[in-house]
Amino acid sequence: MDVSNYQFSDEEIARFHQFRDNQDDARLKARFIALLLLAEGIEIHKVASVIGKSIKTIENWHRQYRSKGIESLNFFQYKPKQSYLNDEQTQQLVSWVKTENPAKLKQIRQYIIDHFKVKYTTEAIRKLIHKKGLKLLRPKVIPGNPPNEEEQKKKLQNTFK
Repeated sequence: MDVSNYQFSDEEIARFHQFRDNQDDARLKARFIALLLLAEGIEIHKVASVIGKSIKTIENWHRQYRSKGIESLNFFQYKPKQSYLNDEQTQQLVSWVKTENPAKLKQIRQYIIDHFKVKYTTEAIRKLIHKKGLKLLRPKVIPGNPPNEEEQKKKLQNTFK
């Protein structure tokens, strides 16, 4: 349906006013203002000019209102990217990182490639680890002769019990 031919009812206009007045986000408020201007009979190219959006955007807002209702205009339909690893794989990775405490992101990357056949960038791994509440801690160099690896692992196991 053409935007300029659509007739808004008094009830629709009242709801536009209500949603506009209760909206904190200026970007979302502009949607309701644009539809109110259309309801007043202002031509779409003038509405687009006043709002600062393209005619296509105004048409998309009108189409969204007609198909999904006024509530769909009241929020952004942002969907975050899905992780390549499912929840079970992510938990397996987190437990591995907690037990092994790898010193570099490259080690975590290699673990993911070997076990899950998925390639992540090191920055994506950093974000994933941070999202799960973990930090990459680099071991500090302690001068002197450190205990051998077996003794260190025993010490770590006793610490986490």
